[in-house]
Amino acid sequence: MKKLLLNTLLLSFIAFNVNAQQIMDNMDPSSSGVLYRNSVLNKKIVSKTEGSMYLADEFRLANVSGVAQQIMIRYNAMTDMIEVQNEKKEIFSLTKKAPYSTITILPYNNIIKLLNYKTKEGEINGYLVELFSSDNLALYRRDRIVLQKGKEAVNTYLTATPAKYVKTNEEYYLSLKNETAIPMPKNKKELMDIYPAKKEEIKSFLKNHDYSFKDEPNLIEIAKFVSTL
Repeated sequence: MKKLLLNTLLLSFIAFNVNAQQIMDNMDPSSSGVLYRNSVLNKKIVSKTEGSMYLADEFRLANVSGVAQQIMIRYNAMTDMIEVQNEKKEIFSLTKKAPYSTITILPYNNIIKLLNYKTKEGEINGYLVELFSSDNLALYRRDRIVLQKGKEAVNTYLTATPAKYVKTNEEYYLSLKNETAIPMPKNKKELMDIYPAKKEEIKSFLKNHDYSFKDEPNLIEIAKFVSTL
């Protein structure tokens, strides 16, 4: 009886590992480097850093362009990587290249896209959240978390400050006709500079609507209008 039970457990273990391997093979059947093992994330390191590298810590079901089945993912807003978790709770990183450039998080169909965009630091190939998209224009948001270094107590009168993850202010970007995204205009003048031939239409639209260039829902409405120009 004990031998039968041992054999049953052994067969179950083998079946589980074969199934897990099949899932990963299906995700990258040609070993093309769609996923790569993230050794840093798989190490259970006790960290004293406060906060989180993620806007949402949990993994969520998602569709990824170029991948046949739905997978569990989360976005690391500090490293700008899409992390993938398999059934064994192992964590991998999605390779940043086409065709794996559109991630649709379920069930709300929130879209993250990998694209080129220009910042003050230069051009970046990274992930942005899609807020609005049409045939000739798309509006995106950049979510970013940075590591703020801690401070040691230099004497007994001061308290040490631990390192912590801090969310930066949102940045917004426009992509015109699928070109490299540029920073979203911060005011009416900057918007008219992009569309010099449509100054009067822009003036009239903004005059009739009390939209703020600092409010995300307002920016979406402005982008919708601009897409009709």
